[in-house]
Amino acid sequence: MATVAAAPQATIGQRLDRLPLTWTLWRLGLVTQVAWAFALLSDGIAARIYPFVWGPQNAFDLAHFSWLLVISTGAGIVLGEYAFAVLSDQLGRRSILIAAAVTCGLGTVVAAFTSNFYVLAAGLGLGAAGIGGVLATNIVYMAEVAPKEVRGRMTQTTQAVAPMLLNVLGNLSALILMPQHYQLLVVLIAAGPLFVVVPLVALLLPESPRWLDAHGRGGEADAVTSRLERESQTRAGTLRDPAIGEVVAEPKAGVRDLFGPRFRGRTVLLLVCWILGYSGLVYGPLGFINLYFVKVGFSAQAIFTAGLIASIFGAGAGLFIAGRLNERFERKDVILAGAVVASIGLVLTFITGSYLHSLPALAISSSVVTAGLYLWLFNMYTYTAVAYPTRIRAVGTGWTDGFGHIGAMISPLIIGPLFAATANAGYIGYFAYVIIPGALLPAVLLSRYGVSQRAASLESVAAV
Repeated sequence: MATVAAAPQATIGQRLDRLPLTWTLWRLGLVTQVAWAFALLSDGIAARIYPFVWGPQNAFDLAHFSWLLVISTGAGIVLGEYAFAVLSDQLGRRSILIAAAVTCGLGTVVAAFTSNFYVLAAGLGLGAAGIGGVLATNIVYMAEVAPKEVRGRMTQTTQAVAPMLLNVLGNLSALILMPQHYQLLVVLIAAGPLFVVVPLVALLLPESPRWLDAHGRGGEADAVTSRLERESQTRAGTLRDPAIGEVVAEPKAGVRDLFGPRFRGRTVLLLVCWILGYSGLVYGPLGFINLYFVKVGFSAQAIFTAGLIASIFGAGAGLFIAGRLNERFERKDVILAGAVVASIGLVLTFITGSYLHSLPALAISSSVVTAGLYLWLFNMYTYTAVAYPTRIRAVGTGWTDGFGHIGAMISPLIIGPLFAATANAGYIGYFAYVIIPGALLPAVLLSRYGVSQRAASLESVAAV
């Protein structure tokens, strides 16, 4: 085996930043994104079932459905993302990712066995906490192992492949099983985190070298980094020398620094953008779009067929384009582009529901919304994780993205009344809220006031 060139003066981050993008890194990215993908399938599961099963059964009304969304897509994720983020910074990314996946699976499976509102609230709330834990951990891990020059390509491409494939399988399963066999669909979704994610992470994912180094475990950090270097050199040839003089050493930081002079501005900005985005662009469609389609006369078969098409073409286009553009353009500007594309798709959705009523139009509009949403969402995840130094990266992500799920809590409380109040006007209040304060406003704020990250090292961005 070839010997890796020694770099005794290089930090762990500098050594990671010189790695070429080979299967060594793709493997780490794909495993973490499989975890996220199964969390994605679990998120908002109540919104997939209620319009077709619990609603027609009169198990509970629209008001209770809105509160179930508050708990299962908002409060549970907020609490879980913060709690697991704190544990991740203390105990490590890998072990907490496993614990979060187990929590997600055990909570989600409850929806297969009951239609009682209170039992569902407890079970899906627990599952949501696990979803929050996966969100807070996986993108942080990705940001810490991805070399700066290919971080966008690595994160966005793996985010395209794993979630897109599982989303396709999820929509295909729903098309086959919903609504008659929805219990089986729920069991299959819940089994993913428990029997796929946990073994993959346990067997294939090493602890983050940056986390090990930041917690005084330099020997372990060196061992993991050396193994990655050897594997990369075997696949790609001799590694280039680390850019030792390029990275500014980061000072030690704690949770208080999130709202201290150095990080207060970006923390508040990201928190505002996540709250608005989650309340509108993310959980507006996730919580109510299927109900809207049912109300305007589309069948379950048409809805899930359009969802399947959108998961193939819309998600694939949005994520692969994001992977190619991410380090060529400012990430915050790509986020703005995603919000604009999603807004155009939502306008097309309104036109489809009000005037066209055809499956092709439904599939096209859904694909445009999905492309824009994925372009916005995955770039927001990466942008948030890169904005903070290693020692507080998970907590920073938890406070901004995690507490941003407050938007998911208030979303049903705002959209539910707007949905009902504007029913005779084509539910235009619902669309107006999702598009303006929920998509365009946060993207414009971030594009105007956010820090630049294009092709920058984690340490240099954190030092800004």
